[in-house]
Amino acid sequence: MKRTASAVLMIALAIMALAAPAAFAQAPAPKVTINGLIDNVMSYSQNMANYNTGVFNRGDQMWYMRTRGRFDFIGEVGKAKGVLGIELDHVYGQTGSSESNFTNGGGATGAAVTPGVGSGFGTDGSFGLNSDVRGIIEIKWLYVEFPVPLIPVPTTMRLGAQPFGAAANYKLAMYANGDFAGINIVSQLTPNFKMVWTYVQVEENLTGPQTNKNFAGVTTCNAAGNNPNNCQNRGDDFSVIAAPEITVFKGLDIKPMLSGFYAQGTTSGSARQGRGGINTSTNFTSGIGSSIGGMNERRYTVGADGRLRMGAFSLDPTILFQFGNRGVNVQPGACVGGTELQCSGAPTDGKKYYAKLSALFVDLRAGYQLGPLLIEGLGVYTTGNSARNNTLHDVHYFQPLDTDTSYLGDWGTQLTSLGLDYLNAFNEAGGRMAYPGAAIGWDKYGRGQVGLKATYAITPALSVMGTANGHWTAQAVDRNAAAVAGAGLATNFMGCNGNPAATGASCGRDKSSYVGTEFAALVSWRFADGLAWDNSFGYMIMGQALDAVTDPNVGPRNTNDPWMLTSRVRFTF
Repeated sequence: MKRTASAVLMIALAIMALAAPAAFAQAPAPKVTINGLIDNVMSYSQNMANYNTGVFNRGDQMWYMRTRGRFDFIGEVGKAKGVLGIELDHVYGQTGSSESNFTNGGGATGAAVTPGVGSGFGTDGSFGLNSDVRGIIEIKWLYVEFPVPLIPVPTTMRLGAQPFGAAANYKLAMYANGDFAGINIVSQLTPNFKMVWTYVQVEENLTGPQTNKNFAGVTTCNAAGNNPNNCQNRGDDFSVIAAPEITVFKGLDIKPMLSGFYAQGTTSGSARQGRGGINTSTNFTSGIGSSIGGMNERRYTVGADGRLRMGAFSLDPTILFQFGNRGVNVQPGACVGGTELQCSGAPTDGKKYYAKLSALFVDLRAGYQLGPLLIEGLGVYTTGNSARNNTLHDVHYFQPLDTDTSYLGDWGTQLTSLGLDYLNAFNEAGGRMAYPGAAIGWDKYGRGQVGLKATYAITPALSVMGTANGHWTAQAVDRNAAAVAGAGLATNFMGCNGNPAATGASCGRDKSSYVGTEFAALVSWRFADGLAWDNSFGYMIMGQALDAVTDPNVGPRNTNDPWMLTSRVRFTF
């Protein structure tokens, strides 16, 4: 019996030994691919205000060229893959005393021309003679994607720094766009129903404030004279998004969305912009920059995105509603110039306020294809706060989680949204007010927009496009407001031009909702495999509403009309 058992064991081991090489031989071979694009852009622009510290009533002009590369390195083994995405963006010719805008820590150097001032908003630096530029590769993505085992439905998980993609909506930058660090899970429950879950880590608190406050001998975070950098408690800020994709029938898809966002104190500038005189830092921290209790924001967004295709007709509606609450701290102070929160009746003793969030955002687009001609229409509306509402009790303007400055970048306007030169748009640097491609609304006042676009395909490789858009605010803007760094447009609650004694003067009622009318044209020619040459022109006839972003100390409070000519050659591989 022992001999028989031993023989059986030896035969089994032999079979396993022979089978092992075959099993290893069947393992999928690793595969590595690279894809991406290289853009070369030339722009001439006037009155874009990215380069005059955001002062729109002082003329500015710029003519420059730059090059940008986006490269994705993709490693695959079977159905699993890892992705590294990098980006480089540089101006032609040296623009400052250094070719790089960044130190190893990531901040702008003092010797170089910083982004948004002379080298182009958002660029990394410049290519001078010999072009030996160091230390400026941007890491965009670093994630792994794989099928999840032991789950009865096909499920894919993505971990790491990754793009939002369609995690929240079908259309570009309605609520979440760009990149984030976290988890994305997609489960194909049925052929017509896909569940999409996303967890976004916005900020990380690590070990908490008690460790931070003892750094370098600091014993009391809120004590005057302490370095606030030693006391910072950024909070464990995060967001969760549930956005299934449902095919009701062929031609109709809907994507409901439910998202929660939580922030402690100061949070990412992508998730919260300064608006209406509320500073993104000081109104959510103590007086020295450290965290204080109660400055929490709980923001919930619900709604749906849709796609309807019926022959030549298309309809793409998006409706989102936002609610929740947030804590705000009014720093001690007094009413001096008329634009301080204290001038609106807010106490001066550092009182905390708890504002209710309630906002509506609607984006409707429709199109009709007539042979080579595509005609499209756009309607946008977001609620806002009135000029004299200090937003300490109610917030009615919509706040996306992160648009990556890209809202309406897929529509065709060249100034108020990203066009061919996506680093040179009207107020993109946000010098005087949050850029509408990031904030969606115009400061705290909401937004209304009506647009018409026509695209004609002369040949499959050559097309022309023209569009006209009217821009308004949902609530009339105080034209005598003052632009405050990090706080947007602060209403002049008590008088004219910073004079509290002028209470009740006529300029206190000087308001406007008309932002302007924008025109754009685009010619696109795919002249070779992987190569496209695009040329665009954008012009905006300014209304009176944005006179509020001008500076009365440098000239009359009327905004100059911006315009831009852009040519871009894009190579895609």
